[in-house]
Amino acid sequence: MIKKAWAAYAAALTLVVLVGEAANLARGGSIDARTFANWVVTGVLLLATWGYALQRPIGAQYYWRAASWVVLGATLVTVIPAALAGGAAVILVAVLLPVLVPAFVASFLYAYRSPRVWQSREHAS
Repeated sequence: MIKKAWAAYAAALTLVVLVGEAANLARGGSIDARTFANWVVTGVLLLATWGYALQRPIGAQYYWRAASWVVLGATLVTVIPAALAGGAAVILVAVLLPVLVPAFVASFLYAYRSPRVWQSREHAS
């Protein structure tokens, strides 16, 4: 049951991200270094969420331990200035952050609290 809920969350989050990015590009959004960096960070967070949801190893555990902190730090670096910008930005952050919190939880749990996932990788080697 819990695995299905995490998979449903991962699927919904992936869909929302893809639709949002497609809509941004359709409205003339540019692909610059900041956009590309955001895609990389978002992709890492989505991969960790999917890895946790499916309880499957993707790469090495040490990567995900570092990645969970890098993604959290990168998100804070972008969210704090957005929240301080006032007005609509504060509302956007207030709406989006609660939607993303489970993904950060999944990323942490995947990296630090999923021994069965990583033990299966060790035994396969």
